[in-house]
Amino acid sequence: MPDIIKVDTNDKLRTLLTDVLPYELPLWFSNFTMYQRFSTSAHANAYKTISGLDFESETGVYIPLDFLVSRGGNSTPRAISIMHPVAQLKVCDFYNEYDDLIEYYCTKSNYSLRHPYRKSTKFYGKTQEGSKLADGVESADEERIVSSSYFKYKKYPFLYRFFESYEYHKLEKQFHSMLQVDVSKCFPSIYTHSIGWAVKDKRLAKAKPRVHGSFDGEFDSLMQLTNYRETNGIIIGPEVSRIFAEIILQKIDLNFADKMMQNEYQISKHYDFRRYVDDYFVFFRSEEVKIAFIKALESSLLEYKMYLNEAKTTIASRPFATDISLAKHALSHAVCEYYSSRYREKDTDSEFIVQLRKPNYKANKTIAEIKMALANHKFEYHSISNYLFSAITKRMLSYLSKISEVNSKEEFHLNWLLVDLDVLFFVHAMDIRIRPTDRLARLIHDLLERTSDWPENYKEIIHKKIFDHIKQAINIFINHANDMVGLEILNLLIILTMLPSKYQLHENKLKEYFGNLEKYSETNDFYFRWITFMLYIKRKPEYNKLRDELIKAADDYFLNSDDMFISSEYFMFYFDYLACLYIDEAVRKKMIEEVKKITLNSKQNLVQFDVNKQSQIVLNKDFIVSWSDPEYLKNSLEKKGYIFSYN
Repeated sequence: MPDIIKVDTNDKLRTLLTDVLPYELPLWFSNFTMYQRFSTSAHANAYKTISGLDFESETGVYIPLDFLVSRGGNSTPRAISIMHPVAQLKVCDFYNEYDDLIEYYCTKSNYSLRHPYRKSTKFYGKTQEGSKLADGVESADEERIVSSSYFKYKKYPFLYRFFESYEYHKLEKQFHSMLQVDVSKCFPSIYTHSIGWAVKDKRLAKAKPRVHGSFDGEFDSLMQLTNYRETNGIIIGPEVSRIFAEIILQKIDLNFADKMMQNEYQISKHYDFRRYVDDYFVFFRSEEVKIAFIKALESSLLEYKMYLNEAKTTIASRPFATDISLAKHALSHAVCEYYSSRYREKDTDSEFIVQLRKPNYKANKTIAEIKMALANHKFEYHSISNYLFSAITKRMLSYLSKISEVNSKEEFHLNWLLVDLDVLFFVHAMDIRIRPTDRLARLIHDLLERTSDWPENYKEIIHKKIFDHIKQAINIFINHANDMVGLEILNLLIILTMLPSKYQLHENKLKEYFGNLEKYSETNDFYFRWITFMLYIKRKPEYNKLRDELIKAADDYFLNSDDMFISSEYFMFYFDYLACLYIDEAVRKKMIEEVKKITLNSKQNLVQFDVNKQSQIVLNKDFIVSWSDPEYLKNSLEKKGYIFSYN
């Protein structure tokens, strides 16, 4: 049985680990180290003093770090954000004060498929055997392997769970048609003051402006604080933004149901509906009801300055079998056939493994079969890549467990792993988003650990296979950087650090790679690029020129910034730079002195502090990047496995 660990509900900073970051981040990025820093008052005071920021002020202005990530297929990239660390602390204060009211206002609509309903109080220290919940935030049905969210959630951590549920099948029995429509640009459209309209009443909220110290007033102010004091739109990515939107959308659900009732359309009789974040699923039997529904929903959204996305409206008739569900069914058969071919006579014991001699042929044949299974369905790879990764990873790890019992590893044992790697890298090449890359990284980490005692010549073949695939992916980016998003490819560079030192890119290749990332970047991701490349080159002498260029680029950034510490990127980058062990301490200390000369406090006076005293903390204590932890990548990958995106 796994250990059950109690959550310290008195630790308000635990929100830093659950609800303030987007999922789509570099592999090395987490808040675990920053959480430790802010948990120690002496450390927190050092960051306050050096930055000149007033962490307690409620009138501060903070600029989020906005960057683009791929949404897969031909979709335009999505802009998501990291809120300023000081704003993150404000979220901690808000949750600590109002978590009971968050529960209350997020449980008013019975039509929401994903909403928080109570605080998490415990989590399991390791994966449960036979756990059905392999991803998502904490659900009502089963604890997560770690407390990956501040709240527990009902009903479905992922939308596909709804489509596989009894609830969905019951609706399908009752209604022969389903309309799917979403809110157009939901988060960018949300007007922060509308939280008051949702919590109270629009007329009352407008008649009585928000009150300082009230739930809606504080939530309104908080969302502005995270987004450069903007009232139009909220940042995309953090869970707290989804909770803010959920409260508003739950009120819209109720208003909409009332409008339908006024038109004498009864829920569960004439129609029914469900909402997953900003996607609506309407079940109906007549065209009249469908038209009435759309009209009532448009009217309800308009009251909150939101609109339906007509371009994404789809209608399905029974059976509600989507192309994605049909594709998954076909894939399931193809994957099962592939793994059945690995064993003789349907026996999966290690002694019944087929002696494969031509792994390249088998890999090409398997990839062709997967493509054929998908040929008759209209969908994009990103819609099924997660399923493919899950199906193949599960069986690959099972295979590794079986052959761990074999005392003498033979070539055919290795060959099956080479096929798995070829197939997985093909799937990844079709969908290089953050999530598939993260899953690929964790799988490679597991593979390398589980084969660490294999014969050296076999390990050499595995290492070269991984290196060749990743190098090929990086070359594809370099050649097509103008139409690709760079963050996903940065994570591939981190994967290479798992391999022995002989498998490393030449300095000229790295400089070309860095240059292309810089040339084609459309958002503020210099910080991500700089940290990733420094983690790769470390103190290795063969990268001395590139390291010098990185240090110079950082110098220029720190000394020529208009926003300085109110910028999320500047704040995080600066303190990560100061803690970087791969840069001489004297160089980092000099940077403190230079930046001090141009840093103003909240009263617009130059900051005053003892450089020698403060440097003892910021030069020797990691901030976000754990430069001093030799197991940093391993630990980061494990933590990434705990936190998943919601869509």
